[in-house]
Amino acid sequence: MNVLMLYNLFDVKSDRKKRKTINFTDYFWVAKLIYILGIGSCFMIRFGIAGIPLTSKGRTFIESVEDAHNLGLNALEVQLLRVNVEESPALEYAGMNPRDIESSIIVDVLRQDEDGNYVGIGIDSVIEEDDIVQELFWNMARNYDDLIDGGKLAKELDVKLSMHAPYYMELLSEEEMGDKSYNHLKWTLMMGKAMTAHRVVTHTGFYSGSKKDSLKRAIDVYTEISQKYSPEHGYPYIGVESSGKTEIFGTTAELVSLAKKVKDIEPVLNFPHVHSINGGSLIEVKDFDAVISEFSKYAKDDLYAEFAGVQYQDHNEEKLTAIKHGDLKFETLAESLIDYDSDMTIISSSPLLEHDAQYMDLIYLRALSKKYQKKAAVKKTVA
Repeated sequence: MNVLMLYNLFDVKSDRKKRKTINFTDYFWVAKLIYILGIGSCFMIRFGIAGIPLTSKGRTFIESVEDAHNLGLNALEVQLLRVNVEESPALEYAGMNPRDIESSIIVDVLRQDEDGNYVGIGIDSVIEEDDIVQELFWNMARNYDDLIDGGKLAKELDVKLSMHAPYYMELLSEEEMGDKSYNHLKWTLMMGKAMTAHRVVTHTGFYSGSKKDSLKRAIDVYTEISQKYSPEHGYPYIGVESSGKTEIFGTTAELVSLAKKVKDIEPVLNFPHVHSINGGSLIEVKDFDAVISEFSKYAKDDLYAEFAGVQYQDHNEEKLTAIKHGDLKFETLAESLIDYDSDMTIISSSPLLEHDAQYMDLIYLRALSKKYQKKAAVKKTVA
């Protein structure tokens, strides 16, 4: 059985007079069969969404994993949004392990040093009466058990997890906002470790000083945090997202320079951002080929990318749109993907979220089918 035979099982050729309903879950299993049977290639391109599915009735992390799977998707970018961190006396938690607290997610325990100053000691020590705890309250998970259970479920359902740190970040600032952003990234890494996410995605934020100084600052910041929370100790890789605005750090050249200097950093290929900041650079297949090739050199296992339609002006993204709108075409990207010889994860950041993720999967399979149709025709002619 080849790709074409599998593909035709689901009658993808629609009839204008008798239009058939497309079951996207069926297309997912076609993709799985292609991957499992090794038809054509032994790599896999995953499609997923950024956040909770729009059609989801539940709002928790675990429910999002289930719903993504039921939609025929096999990747999920969990977003750390609407969080609140409070410091409070640890008296009621005395004698407990921070990871065993059921009412919140403890992200740090503060304990007095010899000079009487409270300093963070992490979450690997039993809490004492005089400690202060930093508690993170998040609407998607109550405690570490929820994170662990969701991670196990994702593994069982083959939904590859990533996390996205809060969207507003100023990691290059040397003022209070820089410290706050650093903590947000640290907490996302801690939660990502608990759910066994492969990577944590983050924006870097505004330039601080010149672009040259900003790159140096970025190398210092990411070196520090990636060493403290390294993949060698079970933490996710840090994926630094490409920028869609000229005042935000993250051009392709900057991300490549960063990845060369910091070993556990990978550049995240946000197609609409790259397209916008370069004034509409991704038009032909060769354009996609070039940028994919550049980012792939520094990918951690699979190349991680995000896709949506986009409106832009003067090298600045204005807003994301459904993928059928604008001049950034997934159909063109699909032509590039059918010859891509490695694993890749593509996350829909479109306003239509799971609908567009499913649609991208469909367009990719159609492009793949056409490729094998041509191969079969050539083989038949030669024979």
